[in-house]
Amino acid sequence: MADQLIGPDSTYVRLAARGLARELIWWATCRHRQGPQRNICLFATRRGGSTWAMEMIAANRGIRPMNQPFETLSRNLTLAQAFEIPRFPQGQITSLGEPEAAMLGSYVRRMFSGELVVNAPLRFWQTGFERVSNRVVLKITDAKAVIGWFDENVDADIVYLTRHPVSQSLSCIRNGWTLTTRSYLADPHFCAAFLGAAEGRCRDLMDHGSPLEQWALNWAVENVAPMTLLPERPEWLHLRYEDAVLHAERELARLAGRLGLQDMDRMEQVLRRPSGSSRRSLGGTRDAIKKGDRAGAVDGWRAKVGAEDLSRTAAVLELVGIDPKAVVERW
Repeated sequence: MADQLIGPDSTYVRLAARGLARELIWWATCRHRQGPQRNICLFATRRGGSTWAMEMIAANRGIRPMNQPFETLSRNLTLAQAFEIPRFPQGQITSLGEPEAAMLGSYVRRMFSGELVVNAPLRFWQTGFERVSNRVVLKITDAKAVIGWFDENVDADIVYLTRHPVSQSLSCIRNGWTLTTRSYLADPHFCAAFLGAAEGRCRDLMDHGSPLEQWALNWAVENVAPMTLLPERPEWLHLRYEDAVLHAERELARLAGRLGLQDMDRMEQVLRRPSGSSRRSLGGTRDAIKKGDRAGAVDGWRAKVGAEDLSRTAAVLELVGIDPKAVVERW
């Protein structure tokens, strides 16, 4: 909300200015002419397969991906990210007042029209680079709490990607990433809408829970809005990472059918290779993907946790009203 917003400082401005050269290259090498198909908003969680899913969708000719255009804490800011959208604590958009909603609405419309290009691919010299696009996919990891606003105010197909919270949490712990839970707990509008009586227990877990419990709670508060709304939104496409890997042919066909995608061969190629962010994954996971070991790619983490860890993680999700089996079939 407006009373939480952070204004740009000198460091922020310098980081944004560094992105100017990248933006000039984009404008010199690319153009966007919106076609008849709807653009796509892909909502996902950090270390949850978001880059892989974005790359798979963007493998289709004419689709330009924009990677985390709502992120405001990156060292690779564009000028648009720096000055055209609000800065929220820890970069998480937990709820929207009227001024912020108006800014985000304008920002999204300008990206969809081609007026703004935010974190689109830069390597124009590579084979397969799309110089002309007619459709956009936005990868969104920091605005899942307001997915309902996007549904009501943005003309786009919505894809919501989930991955097992334990797998995602272990990856974040291993990479030394920062929890975002407190930004959600600091927003009374979010707490009233999605946590209710569970708010006190959530605060207790943040103070006294194990690292895995804390990261499971982080997953839960980031995803409680889409998981709560999902049963009421049959038009949303819920893509589960584990299903997409283990049952690739079925899930690719479902994804292509719902979004009107045509380049199945190119999507399958992306499916068989590690994503652009896989450098943050364990070597065993990358090797399993390259070898086509589907079970190893999705379940390699299970050797690092016990039944009690899984049970406690499930309890954290249930605390905020999320059914673990709705997230991933095999808990």
